[in-house]
Formats: sequence, C-alpha cells, structure tokens
Amino acid sequence: MWNVEVDSADVDFIRGRHSELGSGFPRFALFLFQWRCAEALGRTLERIPAETVGWLDEVVVMMDAASAPTDADQKALRAAGEKRGLRLQFHRQPRNHDFGGARKAAFEYAIQRGFDFAIAMRGDGLHPAEALPALIRTSLDSPQSFALAARVHRLKARPAGLPLARMLAHLASTGLQNRLLALQLDDYHSSFRVYPTEVLRRIPFHLNSNDRAFDMQMLIQCRALGFPIEEVRVPPVWEEYPDGWKGGREVLAACANAVDYRLHQLHVSRKGRYFVDRSVHYTLKQSPTSSHMQIVDGIAAGSAVLDLGCSQGLLARPLAEKGVRVVGVDVGSPNGLASHLAAYHRRDLEGPLDLPLGREFDYIVISDVIEHLRNRAQLLRGARRFLKEGGRLIISTPNVALWFYRLSLLLGRFEYGSRGVLDATHVHLFTRASFRREVEKAGFHVLQERVTALPFEVVFESTGRSRTMQRVAASYHALARLWPELFAYQVILEAEITTLGEESTLQTPAG
Repeated sequence: MWNVEVDSADVDFIRGRHSELGSGFPRFALFLFQWRCAEALGRTLERIPAETVGWLDEVVVMMDAASAPTDADQKALRAAGEKRGLRLQFHRQPRNHDFGGARKAAFEYAIQRGFDFAIAMRGDGLHPAEALPALIRTSLDSPQSFALAARVHRLKARPAGLPLARMLAHLASTGLQNRLLALQLDDYHSSFRVYPTEVLRRIPFHLNSNDRAFDMQMLIQCRALGFPIEEVRVPPVWEEYPDGWKGGREVLAACANAVDYRLHQLHVSRKGRYFVDRSVHYTLKQSPTSSHMQIVDGIAAGSAVLDLGCSQGLLARPLAEKGVRVVGVDVGSPNGLASHLAAYHRRDLEGPLDLPLGREFDYIVISDVIEHLRNRAQLLRGARRFLKEGGRLIISTPNVALWFYRLSLLLGRFEYGSRGVLDATHVHLFTRASFRREVEKAGFHVLQERVTALPFEVVFESTGRSRTMQRVAASYHALARLWPELFAYQVILEAEITTLGEESTLQTPAG
C-alpha cells in the first residue's frame, strides 16, 4: 500500500477557489470501485485527506450482486464516514456488471445527480487517496480537462519492485499508443481519473465495453471530443494490473482500440462509441482543395458578400483579408461570432428571408447549408433579391454518391454521425445532378462547377497546410475532377440569377 504526502500548495489553491466561488464551487462525487472487503474499504475512507472532505459532495460505494457489505458493515461504514464528515452512499446494482459496467452505472448516477465532476478510484487502497487534492486542483484549474493519475513517467528511473520486462512493455505500448493517437501521455492504463460530467454527457459511454477496455475507450472518446487530458503524477501501483499473459493481452487490447479509432476516422469501420457530441460541428478547412478555400478564392477582392448560414462566421476572416465586406445570417446566438463580420442578422433559414437589406451584394454564399433545410427552394428564391445584377451565387453541398458511401451501402452500412456527408442534422442528401437541378429550379443559371477532395485534414487532424496533406489532397482532387460523380466529396456551384423578380416588370404608364 502506498502513502503519499498531501501537497499543501494544492490544498491552499483549492481553499482559495472554494472561498472565491462560494456556493458556485463545483460539485465533486467520489466513486469507489473494486474494494475487496469492508475492512479495506474502511481503510480507504480513513486515507481520504481531511482537507478534501469538505469538497466531496458524496462518496459513492459501487456494489453489485457479487460483492456487497452486510447491513452491519454498511451501518459501521456510514458511521465512520459521518464521523469524518463524509456523505457516504451505497449504490446497488442488480448483478455483477464487471469493470466497465460498474463505471457506466456510476457515470449515469453522476449525470442524474447533477455533479460537475466524477472521480473514479479503487476502494481497496491501491489508489492513493492522498492524491485527491492534486486531482481536484487540476480539475479546478482546467475545468474542461479530463484528469488522469499517471503512475509511470518517461525517462525516469525504474520504480522499486517493478520488473524490467514489465517496465519495457509499458513504455513500448505507451509509445505506440501515443503515436497512434497523436498524444503525449505517460500512462494510458491508470483507472484513477476525474471526468467532468460535461464530457460524460457528450460521449456515448454506454456503448463502451464492460471489461477493462472501457477506460481506454473513454480516453479515446475524450480525445475525439477535443477535451484536454491532464496527467497528475502519483506513485506506481503495479499490483493494479496482472503480469504475464493477461496483462499483455490487456495492453494489446488497448492498442487495438487506438487502431480501431483511427479506422473509424478513416471510415473504414464505423463505431457508434466514437460519434461524440462536439456541439460546434464546423471549423474552417484551410486545405486549398477544401470548399472553404475554393469559395474564398472565387470571391473578388473588395466585394460585398451575404453569407447565408454563416455559422460562427468562419469565412469572414479569410475574406476580410481580401478587403471583402461580409454580412452573416444564421439562426444561432450572436455570441462567439467572428469579429470580422460587418453585420449579423439572426434568422431561421427555414422561414422567409426577411432582411433589412437591398440588392447590394456581389456574392451570396450558401456553404454546406442547403442539405440542412426542408424549405430549400424558398431560401434560394429569397436570396435572389439581395444580389446585384451580374452578382453570383456560390453554393456547396456534400455528394452522397461518393464512392465510400456506395461501398458502404453495398456492405449494408449507412451510419449517420456528427459531421460529414451523413451528418445527423442533414434532412436532404444530393448527388451532383440533383444538386444542380435544385439550384436551376430556383431561377439560377450555373456558370461554373468545382469539386473538393476528401477532407484529409479532418480525418488526420492536420492543419491542412502540411506538404504531405497537400500532396494527398491534390492527388485526390485531380481524381475528383476527372470523375466527380464518384470521387467528389463536395460540389460547389457558381451561378447567376436568370430573373430579377417583380422589379424587372416594366409598368405601363397611367393614362
């Protein structure tokens, strides 16, 4: 059993935040798993630092049908907890849910009870309770981060008692996982963790495995969500994981999950557990073959643009660099908009396009919006009255006939997700031909068509400016131009209006 000195700096920091925030101090719940017996659980409760007691709203002992303290033990433990000021709860499960299943029940409880953070810790003493202030401080210092107690640290001396083979295996597997996931972590396998419940609400943790792979899948989901992962150093506890074949199998399974996630990103396989809720789906794609950059390149310097469905104003900054004035329209709140927008009008694009604007724009941009709308014709027709004579509509949408989705259908797979062609918010999907027809029916004449490459920068989480990504995208883009129906990821049309509407009718003079 390891004992750790409580860092007074951590305690002072938390006290300061507690005094500063008062009733707004975050609510922490400590969940205790894998306790061997009531005696071991009691010793764990005794090790919880006195300074931490006031910051834990609840200490929840996770029980199942296979291991549950007797009524007498529960009474004694509650009394011991109350004596120390701990609010102890026993959460009973109808059967043994195994490692991951118990955590699913705990996290569901944390969400239902409205806690801000859920701390997962073993109740048998193998996790040092003295490290709780350091973990709580990390969560307070970075509320959007997932805190992980790391037991091994690269380039450090081998901990006493740790077999060399085990150390080398750990370092090798950690290096491989860091490479696969583009992270820089020391310990992927520690189950001593603090999760913000905001993270738990936005990842489908119920789809994770019930075995030890659960923790690795949770880590990957946090990475997919974009939340930072912060490591807090604690002494190494190698009794937590078995040596030999079983331990090696768990390491291999963790690496396999990292590979599985990368295959999901590449759309080779699609796993529901990695469809996380990012809230803001859209980012500026800076690859020259992306729809964003092709739209920016197609707009003349010094012109005026009406961006219908502008999201946060993603196109405003690169257009402002060309001296373009951009007016944005979307249904979202004006909070968090790009400062480069000249003006913003909050409108639901499903309704009539009622704007206090005239025929004053050189371009109207409708970038990846039309597939979200039911009243598509109404938007397109309404947009015409804001274009100058000789103005241009630039509109883009994904191509559902892309080779990948044809192959997926052949294999019986058609999975909606959080973004991409099969974004779950899309209500109508287009092929190259049906998209062109939709625009022409609304009174436009198509002048030019462009296509985009696959969003390799999103798949590989690149900036889109690396030479490797640009070469890959350029090669694919050439293929998409050669056979757009099959290889184009998105289609971009530039069109002019064929009629000005009622104002083009010459009135007969009276008399």
